[in-house]
Amino acid sequence: MSQDDKREPRRLADLLRRGMSQAKQQPSAGLAQLEADWKQRELERQRAAAAEEARRELEHERAWPSHLELCGAPAEAVAGLRGERPLETAALRAARHVLHERLRSLLLSGGPGTGKTTGACHLFRAAVRGGRGRSEWDASAGLFIDWARLSREEDSEAQRRLLQRAAQVRVLVLDDIGGEASGPRPRELLEALVEQRDRPDLVTAYTTRLSVQRREGAPSRFAESVGARVVQRMSRQGTFHLADCGNRDLRQGVKP
Repeated sequence: MSQDDKREPRRLADLLRRGMSQAKQQPSAGLAQLEADWKQRELERQRAAAAEEARRELEHERAWPSHLELCGAPAEAVAGLRGERPLETAALRAARHVLHERLRSLLLSGGPGTGKTTGACHLFRAAVRGGRGRSEWDASAGLFIDWARLSREEDSEAQRRLLQRAAQVRVLVLDDIGGEASGPRPRELLEALVEQRDRPDLVTAYTTRLSVQRREGAPSRFAESVGARVVQRMSRQGTFHLADCGNRDLRQGVKP
């Protein structure tokens, strides 16, 4: 093989490298226009998506009060969450944390008037986030239950239907657990419901006036009332948030 034959592959490779380099430095007018058109279309797509998201968020804010009512939230909680700046409380901060971290359980304890119920109802924002107004309300989105009142009722078909719905809704608030409603049957009902809702796609808020602080040599008042199995289901590691809201009655004008 002659020297020229040996040099030929090297020359071809050099020519290819030089051509590719020139193409990168001076793309043809057609390619440059295609790239510019693509960038413009992508920018317009992003702007349209941002505008649609803003529109949906605005509709969500407008529908928020009626959605709260459809979830069954009490009038006091609806009033407390209406508007852009609800009263900042430990319960509300805890609910925001649960939504931000995508946790499945929230347990709020504290005295009357500490904002537990209102804070728990803030979780209904997750229930109705996908909706676009009252007309598209989905009954499986959210449900509020006054547990103390429900568990005192006699066994009935209406009670069973309500508990069945409670086991399936995306966001559930069980308000006022423990206390007067303690006993074998309420504990049995609560245990079954908590077990059914122990799923990653469901969010549940529990409120109680009972202390959740462990006592020396004994479980907390809350654990004593509902039972160890319920507490274990509610508080799986990495899936729940516990907040003690104290005993200051915010309805009396005390700052949170």
